[in-house]
Amino acid sequence: YSRLFYTKNLSPNRSGNISLRHIKDRVEGFLISPSGKKNTELKVNDIVFVTMNGIIEKNKKPSSEWKFHLDIYKATNYKAIVHAHSKFAVICSCLYNVIPSFHYMIALTQSKKIKVAKYSLFGTEGLSKNILKAIEKSKSCLISNHGQVSIDMNLSSAFELAEEVEMLCEYYYYCMLQKKPKKISSIEMSKVLKKIFNYKSN
Repeated sequence: YSRLFYTKNLSPNRSGNISLRHIKDRVEGFLISPSGKKNTELKVNDIVFVTMNGIIEKNKKPSSEWKFHLDIYKATNYKAIVHAHSKFAVICSCLYNVIPSFHYMIALTQSKKIKVAKYSLFGTEGLSKNILKAIEKSKSCLISNHGQVSIDMNLSSAFELAEEVEMLCEYYYYCMLQKKPKKISSIEMSKVLKKIFNYKSN
């Protein structure tokens, strides 16, 4: 999936990171992409195991963002996280404080809007707290002046959601170039949220 960052143009060069809940030698934790390596060059041995107590596998260096992955896993039951520096998600994170319900597919995030977490230095506790606040009761958020985070029960779904969020950000950006887009009412979005669960199976 890290290689797909490149092939799908979702996160350039060494940017972005991916993790998955994992149990190793009966110890709960997660596997995460390493720090500083090109997404196209990653190998299985580069992947780093981090325990739920924050203990890092010896002689390996996880992504500098591993702390917010750990905190999301502690705060939720989700099993996979995709953090991307995708083009339009980054642009919108620099311009807006929220992506409103301008399009019904926002409901794929299990929310009526996509919040933008406040900026904080990457890899810090402050950023982790801001992300947790923004992604609460949702499966995605943007990170101000940074990128996006999408979470789900498996990597395939989390990656697909990250792609959907990127597309929604592109739509919103071009809409805003013309004028502020129409919003779908909260009542209508509630209807969409109830119906959206059957969307993928159809």
